[in-house]
Amino acid sequence: MAAEATEERRWTARFPRMSGRGLIMGLGKAQLALIGIAFVCLIAAFMTQLWAFFGILLAVSLALVPTWFTGRPMILWAPLLGQWFLRMARGQTKYRVRPLAPRPVGTLGLPGDAARLRVLTDDLTGAGLVHDPRSRTLTAIARVEPLDSFALAEGTHQDVVAGGWGSLLSSFCTDTSNGISRVGVLLRAVSDGGEEINNWFQAHGTADVSQAAYEAYEDYLANTRTDSIRHEAFVTISLNMKSNGVATLIRQAGGGVAGGAEIMRARMDFVRGKFTEAALRFQSWAGADDVAVLPRTAYDPDAQPVLESHPDVGRSLAGAGPMALDESFTYFRTEAGYQRVLLVVEWPRKPTTAGFLQQLVVAQVRHTFALICEPIPTRKAMAQARRASTQAETSRMWENKSGAVDSVERKRERAALAQEESALEAGHGSLNYAGLVSVSGRTLDELRVATEKVRTAASQSGCELRIVGGEQASAFIAAALPFGRGL
Repeated sequence: MAAEATEERRWTARFPRMSGRGLIMGLGKAQLALIGIAFVCLIAAFMTQLWAFFGILLAVSLALVPTWFTGRPMILWAPLLGQWFLRMARGQTKYRVRPLAPRPVGTLGLPGDAARLRVLTDDLTGAGLVHDPRSRTLTAIARVEPLDSFALAEGTHQDVVAGGWGSLLSSFCTDTSNGISRVGVLLRAVSDGGEEINNWFQAHGTADVSQAAYEAYEDYLANTRTDSIRHEAFVTISLNMKSNGVATLIRQAGGGVAGGAEIMRARMDFVRGKFTEAALRFQSWAGADDVAVLPRTAYDPDAQPVLESHPDVGRSLAGAGPMALDESFTYFRTEAGYQRVLLVVEWPRKPTTAGFLQQLVVAQVRHTFALICEPIPTRKAMAQARRASTQAETSRMWENKSGAVDSVERKRERAALAQEESALEAGHGSLNYAGLVSVSGRTLDELRVATEKVRTAASQSGCELRIVGGEQASAFIAAALPFGRGL
């Protein structure tokens, strides 16, 4: 991503396209493997004289090399399709709650491999830490809100805020192991049940002006729900307890999850202190009850107003997930409706200023936007950048020998790689990042309408969304829940 100052002193960013240069002459590993299979089939046909059998394999292999589907080589879909059909054969695309089955204390009632997630309460901060025993990570969830309106702020102030957020992210990209393996931002557009208005009226409303008007408005608030949408924001940090340095600190702190929670507490304090630089107001760390409500309202958005009006209901970890789930290739269905997850496959390629995602974030449809960032240590990032530059130069040499024209896309890619190396040398950080969007609907038609709305909003932001195939249920955990999960 390249950044430069405009004449108005605004900073702009341009995201490079996903590299499609491959290893040799634009061909990736899988495509080169297909060519190798075709060559082996040709030799085998000469040796065995089984031309019909090996001829079919040879023709299919060569036909798949140049074939692309939805922006990816066709051969790359083979593992995903194989995994999908295997899951269907094993019945893993369907989930049903078993009320009488025993469940480990503290685990979330979620489908799939997310069922192993445990919620532990930190006594000092009250935070509900999400523990993944398999990957050995601890995740803390901070509820935040903006200090002021970013969209209405002047351009220079927007740049300052963006710089503060970038400084927060780059602080995790150091060679000294701080253990933070993933940083996530989740923005939710949810139904507003009007509880804030109702609470304000109960605290400040008075019948001194008109008793009839007071009673009429009180009756209106008690029997109606607004159909507006409000936005919620969460920032998550995930501590990798296996990373070098952190494991030693955890042992010194007593070991186990308790020791990990103590180390995590220091990271939480650090992040909280950085929120002000990014113009964010820290509200609270999500507790165990909040962690239970988040999936409950994600799988059933209509339950949001009801749970807000009854704070003592729906806080069970075991009942956090759906009662039933049927997964299809491009969406899944629960007892409350239909859900779909989309991936940001194209970010703005022309220079754009901070806040370019505004149209997608404020789209008037119930949806979530998740930005998942994985910090890369500086030495590793520089090694990757040099390796990518070497591969790009090697590919250019092969193309020149074959007589291929050096396209503008290839030139921009090499320029972006060179600028990335320069930025790393100047002290900036590097991240792997992905954007996910989830939408919901009571019916399939509503889901299709919501999908088109967020796609339109994404295009207005200079982004392209594509439906995640074959991984909808697991992708939803990453896209709609701030639990520090990835794809």
